Amino acid sequence: MTAAAAKPSRKIALSLCETHSHGPLSYLEMGRADGPCVVFLHGFGADLLTWQLCLVPLAAQYRIVAIDLPGHGRTTADVGEATLAFMTAWLDEAFDALDIRDAHMVGHSMGAKIALGFALSHPERVCSLGLISPAGLGGDFHHDRLDAFLHDTNRAEALAEHLLGPQSANLIPGLVRSLTEAARADDRRHALHSLLGQAKTYGLALSPEGFDWSRIRVPVMILWGGSDRLIPMPAADRLPPRSALHVLDGVGHLPHMEASGAVVSALKAFLPQGSI
Repeated sequence: MTAAAAKPSRKIALSLCETHSHGPLSYLEMGRADGPCVVFLHGFGADLLTWQLCLVPLAAQYRIVAIDLPGHGRTTADVGEATLAFMTAWLDEAFDALDIRDAHMVGHSMGAKIALGFALSHPERVCSLGLISPAGLGGDFHHDRLDAFLHDTNRAEALAEHLLGPQSANLIPGLVRSLTEAARADDRRHALHSLLGQAKTYGLALSPEGFDWSRIRVPVMILWGGSDRLIPMPAADRLPPRSALHVLDGVGHLPHMEASGAVVSALKAFLPQGSI
């Protein structure tokens, strides 16, 4: 995978580069070119703009890169067989295209599952894991409203209400617009169907036997909304021992949108302190 033009801009701007294997890669980069790199991976049906309230407060100390995953945003609609192996191999190529040797990974939901899988398949490229409402740990997955939305995008409001916590009703209109746009094109909707089908067939866990945290050799922080109805926090034995856990009361499945200040504070405390 190679970038089509020069190295990524350091300005706050959405950019595209062309990948050798899969076509366009959409990303946003900001912050310090010489700072520790922090890569943000969004969740299912979202895009890199879902992180917009979290990025600027971290840009003074870090090189910030938010990526549109395959099937989302302006990145290729090609999700292969929609497997975790495809996504982690694609991310490895994306790191090369964006000149990222290694990074601290911050992932939400599906993006957190991909970050976990990437830490297993490419451990030399992952410095730490900040996991927000993560899939990948097992537990319940209440996907009925996701199914209903993909079959009828007029149900976007019902899905938005399901995703958000009780204190976040003001976010519903914007989230409805974002969800509707994400599934508007046929190729994007097909990609989302494929990704959701994989999650339903094989479950949310990376391993049916439960996740073996001894295989993860980097610091881990988990942040969860206490009112998450899509992926409620699983039993304690599914969570990493001796790692930071933040549970936000009244927050649903989208803490980085519903309580961005708390998420930024947790990340600042967790990430290594870059020089200012």
